[in-house]
Amino acid sequence: MKLRVYHNLDPPRLHQLWHSCRLGPNAAEGFPRDLFELFSVSQPCFDRKGLIVAEVSGRVVGFVHAGFAPNREESGLDYTRGQICALMVHPEFRRQGIGKALVREAEQYLHREGASTVTAGAGLNQNGFYCGIYGGLEASGFCSEEFPAGFLTGKLGYQPGERTLVFRRDLKRSRDPVSARLLRHRRSLSMVITDRNLSESWWWFSRFGHLDSLRFDLKQRDSEQVVASAQIIGMDLFIPKWGVRSVGLRGVNVPEEARKQGYGQSLLLEICRRLRNESVQLVEAHVADQNTPATQLFRSSGFECRCELLTWTRTLDGPTG
Repeated sequence: MKLRVYHNLDPPRLHQLWHSCRLGPNAAEGFPRDLFELFSVSQPCFDRKGLIVAEVSGRVVGFVHAGFAPNREESGLDYTRGQICALMVHPEFRRQGIGKALVREAEQYLHREGASTVTAGAGLNQNGFYCGIYGGLEASGFCSEEFPAGFLTGKLGYQPGERTLVFRRDLKRSRDPVSARLLRHRRSLSMVITDRNLSESWWWFSRFGHLDSLRFDLKQRDSEQVVASAQIIGMDLFIPKWGVRSVGLRGVNVPEEARKQGYGQSLLLEICRRLRNESVQLVEAHVADQNTPATQLFRSSGFECRCELLTWTRTLDGPTG
């Protein structure tokens, strides 16, 4: 086995490896090579030294992609917080130590660049790559149904980290809840939809700037006060895998003074109603498992938790071996 850093001839073989690795239901398939490049190595935060390829007799059999979390302002990278953004080994070459060797090589790269910790799976809003082709709405972690976590915790010294719950709602099979408060909101509120995201951060544009998006603002009709807002992101690359048109819902926000009045639920239901009229069948949202208000909001709006995306963490005290 040989490990080396990425070079410009790799995308066709990495694209082929992606489709051979059985990455599970949360990985898009059937998309062309140029889109794989767009979502993996064309990002402004890409560093070729962080994408490490494993070869056996000249054949690409695996790779690991290491990067960094955003800083607090989302204007750049925080080089103290390393991320393993992707890791895969061809099924024919698993259980031969290739995955372990790739992770150790990624850790050494991250440590050289200044990282003191590393998170495998990156986490919610932390992964700078693969948003649009893995995880659904975004690459918030490794799929619990497919990723072999045992070798991270048992052989590499990682500890379980944050979990992201993937909520989905089938708009054709579910009905909207009805209440007197929701009916009052329909009469007193209006929806404003915009397709400009000029106020978003550098990190947002790095991850979602090449995808279709819309912003929804729910306003009081009389005062024009925004009482809830959210954003949808197109997920068209999952159509070949799932067989339905899907969108991701993120950035749900209710101002503090407007909370506990049902505005968040009214916003989600109105967005779903409009998406249903546009022939969208599936709506997805990612929520941190410890965010109880958000999980309650999505459940009350007809969403179900369908899977989990997981992370694992490790402290980098010194050079890894």
